[in-house]
Amino acid sequence: MRVITWNCRVGGFRKKAKQIAPFRPDVLAVQEVEPLTDVLLFAGDHQPTFRDRIGDPAFPKRAIGMFSYTDVELTPVDGAACRYCFRRYRARYGELSFQIVGVWTWATKLRKTSYRQAIDGVREHGAWISQAPTVILGDFNDNASYRSGHWAELLALLQPLGLVSAYHEHFQEPFGAESRPTHYFKGNQGSPFHLDYCFVPKVWARRIKTVTVGAYDEWRTVSDHVPLMVDLDL
Repeated sequence: MRVITWNCRVGGFRKKAKQIAPFRPDVLAVQEVEPLTDVLLFAGDHQPTFRDRIGDPAFPKRAIGMFSYTDVELTPVDGAACRYCFRRYRARYGELSFQIVGVWTWATKLRKTSYRQAIDGVREHGAWISQAPTVILGDFNDNASYRSGHWAELLALLQPLGLVSAYHEHFQEPFGAESRPTHYFKGNQGSPFHLDYCFVPKVWARRIKTVTVGAYDEWRTVSDHVPLMVDLDL
């Protein structure tokens, strides 16, 4: 099973999809997706078999989009009453039933809620996360090296839920010392950061086949983020 998270940067996914679609993700979480209600087809030869996007009415131009390009079945859990930065889905991959959460944290007008959407979502939905194998992936806009303390707080919530970062399990790198950036500030290769993550059940860790971080030169023309792709032998 292949899961990918990618921030497409300030919309335009309808055109940028042609760059990510050939990877045929079973689950694709994309951040900063523009409204898609008027879009019948995306650019490129491959079209998603599932797509879902619900934007915050107070911030309608960009939102999390969830897609599949295979026969994986995805069903939204939240409906219209949801956390717009913490989108929950039930999923089926063959005989395997699991859950998916798409995350995108960002700054709000209230400082105390800025970049805390993942923390608040895990606190609220911890029981739901525990009821089935759950994958949480997206643009967390955070790193363990930052002074806010948000990352330590999030990891403290995820650990008892049995979730681990696929990247860190695969590459055996400590949080805050990642050697493969996922974001380049304002598209500048000289300002690299690791902000995008995919958390999987710890019992799946031994089934991680590969973790791939996109190359700057291949993605810089469409986004200041590169995809994080996780392949699991499930």
